[in-house]
Amino acid sequence: MSDVIPKVKNAEMLPNNFIMLDFDNGDRRYLPSHFIQQYENALAGDEKVAKGTRRMFAVPPTLTFLGNEFAIQDDGTLMVNDKDCYTREELWRNSVTSFKDVQRVIPDATHWKRNVVIALIIALPLLIIAVAAFLDGL
Repeated sequence: MSDVIPKVKNAEMLPNNFIMLDFDNGDRRYLPSHFIQQYENALAGDEKVAKGTRRMFAVPPTLTFLGNEFAIQDDGTLMVNDKDCYTREELWRNSVTSFKDVQRVIPDATHWKRNVVIALIIALPLLIIAVAAFLDGL
């Protein structure tokens, strides 16, 4: 087996925040973006959340699209939207040839319950104001 790591020649962001990669050896592979890893960390629970990870309420990464601005550096590094950096090794070693091989993000149900409760608590004052305005109009 060769130790030469292929270089990315083209990259595109898919709507589910996976990056589709075309390598110079002819392979097409798929890589979960760093955003999906942050999403996983945010749902992992407070003790597992890495410092600096964005917290989310109930917005899965499939409802977002981070854009399609890619810059492939001479050394094989991939820059996404001038912020997110992927090394040549990461692109090759962490990508898979088929979506069925990708480990899907499966949120823990307790965290979804927590997020729904938080969303309801945040929305409760708006609901009270709306009901009061409706009753005042009668």
